[in-house]
Amino acid sequence: MESAIDSVLEGLSKAENVKGVLVADGNGLCIGARGIANPNLAGYVVAVAEQAKDLADASSELPVVKIESETA
Repeated sequence: MESAIDSVLEGLSKAENVKGVLVADGNGLCIGARGIANPNLAGYVVAVAEQAKDLADASSELPVVKIESETA
């Protein structure tokens, strides 16, 4: 399973205009990070996803959170 996650992270991090990729579980534990994504911020990313979930429909899955910046 680890190699599958690594493969997905590598593929995502090589996409155009992607500077970093972070994947975390529902408890904020970092599963993997590439590029400029800071694994220490996984808990904050999960917190943002939990708040974004309140904006979406009643789906049981967390939304994908995409953060864009002009400076990074």
